[in-house]
Amino acid sequence: MFNLLRERRFLPFFVTMAFGAFNDNLFKSALVILIAYNTPKNQADILVQVAAGLFILPFFIFSGISGQLCDRYEKSNIIRGVKIFEVCIMLAAAMGFYFHNHSFLLAMLCLMGVHSTLFGPVKYSILPQHLKSSELLAGNGLTSMGTFIAILLGTIFGGSLVTKEIISQFSIFPISSAIILAASLGLCMSLFIPRATPSDPGLKICWNPLTETYRGMKHAFVNKHVKMAIFSISWFWFFGFFYMASLPSYCRDILNGNEAVATLLLTMISLGMGLGSILTNRLSGGITRLGLVIIGGFGLFFFSFDLTTLKSLVAEGLPTMGLHEFWQGPYGLRSALDFFFVGIFGGMYIVPLYTLMQEKAPLQLGSRVVASNNIWNAVFMVSAAVFAIICFKFGLIITQIFMIVSLTNLAITLFLLYKIPEHFYHIFFTWLVKLCYRYSVSGHENLPKDGPVLIVSNHVSFIDPFIVCAGMNRPPRYMMDKAYFDMKIFQWFFITSKSIPVTPRKIDPKLMEEALDAVVKGLEQGDMMTIFPEGFLTNDGQMIPFKDGVERIAKKTDAWVVPVAIRGMWGSWFSRVKGRALKGVPPNRFRAKVELNIGRPVRSEHVSAQTLYEEVQRLRGSYL
Repeated sequence: MFNLLRERRFLPFFVTMAFGAFNDNLFKSALVILIAYNTPKNQADILVQVAAGLFILPFFIFSGISGQLCDRYEKSNIIRGVKIFEVCIMLAAAMGFYFHNHSFLLAMLCLMGVHSTLFGPVKYSILPQHLKSSELLAGNGLTSMGTFIAILLGTIFGGSLVTKEIISQFSIFPISSAIILAASLGLCMSLFIPRATPSDPGLKICWNPLTETYRGMKHAFVNKHVKMAIFSISWFWFFGFFYMASLPSYCRDILNGNEAVATLLLTMISLGMGLGSILTNRLSGGITRLGLVIIGGFGLFFFSFDLTTLKSLVAEGLPTMGLHEFWQGPYGLRSALDFFFVGIFGGMYIVPLYTLMQEKAPLQLGSRVVASNNIWNAVFMVSAAVFAIICFKFGLIITQIFMIVSLTNLAITLFLLYKIPEHFYHIFFTWLVKLCYRYSVSGHENLPKDGPVLIVSNHVSFIDPFIVCAGMNRPPRYMMDKAYFDMKIFQWFFITSKSIPVTPRKIDPKLMEEALDAVVKGLEQGDMMTIFPEGFLTNDGQMIPFKDGVERIAKKTDAWVVPVAIRGMWGSWFSRVKGRALKGVPPNRFRAKVELNIGRPVRSEHVSAQTLYEEVQRLRGSYL
């Protein structure tokens, strides 16, 4: 993963991106802190939300045009032009700080939003051009990590450079110098970014922002994967935008903390998001696993909801707390950890979604799909600002608004679990198998990344589906005995995992044919289907000749057929090593060695039950 930071195809882009995110938050954090602690409370609450909304508004207006430009022209030159624009904005912003003109600074913040709007489509569309498909999740993880570390550093310096002590001694020189220097360094690093050829050089640019915004919003519906990714990302930015923008007010009104405490909490959430982005690649094994999105959603709910249970520490005449008093107070460690874990689960939530969007977006529409994502992100984030302003107008306090947002996030996470439960099962059982066994996979590169795939495996134990699932690059579906499928206690799980019940031919030939047809239909829809052609568990550890159902399925489809062999499960409590499975005292096999050996894929027209049997037996070898 970190090897990419030594590659010219990634490092200059990474550093340029990081300086841009750093400068965004350096400027924005300094301005928000100045507003929050130097204007009356009623005005400050609204101005903080207005500032956040002004930064996001250009994403809605100009993202459609920006996406066209990035598909039409060479991307490294676009980045350099954007960086020159940033230097000009920061020179003007320095004058705004000098004259203490908040209105002018808000206008410059809006122009920084324009800068980020132009950079956004390049940021995510250039990665698939410079990175291999196997590096894309790692590249996104590093990009997100760099973004959030840059947010962290920008937040720290932004808040620190406008404290009353610094302003009284050095005036606006530190913050003005910092924003100009960061913009200039970003421009210098952009000169080393390699060229990235235009995706659609013949594209005719439409300069009407309203037309392109409408057209750009429709790119979110180019396919179901992109649609789910964009709207899930957009909800995350509603959630994250609201928390980041409202955190100074929460710190002031609930925790009774000063500017330093607000900066600390912003640091905790940013640091958590950076760490969560790195963990995503580790936890998913370099594969895009959407189950992490659901886990991230539940984590976001739990820790954000805990923040709503803290009662206000603000008392009449009580001075605000600095860092020392905050850590010794009743909510210091608890609130800091809450914000930190909100960040960690936020990183786990967002990285797989960005990778999914990049993987599933049509190549010629890459930048425009990213621009569509930015438009919808802007819609949701501006909505978050408007929502907060309305809530304040109706007299709701910050913890009540946090609670509404947290409960809404829980509802959306439950909806995602309802829509894609198989992705949650995939990562859950992968982690469970790796926890219980010393599990290893050979030949993982033999698995096709998409399209119809038929997995053919030997059958050793009752948990073989989980053993196979842990080695797959996407959620597999299974054929299973109807007698087990009909067990009421597990039936909901079998239905939501899209398992296919099968009745032996000797009992009902018609139901057997219907099950085989269901497998064929799943393959036609591009699913990964898994069957155990032996038909039942081995009684002695040796393989049973494959039945012809696998051959008949293969002949009806144009799918890749991948033989796999389970090694090491014979002798477990779930096998028939003692005559009957799941009987007696389980043997002490925790952390036993288990392997999944994946063979080379073959086209379905070349498949026979006998050749598959021989190949799986070869892959299994003598290790039962």
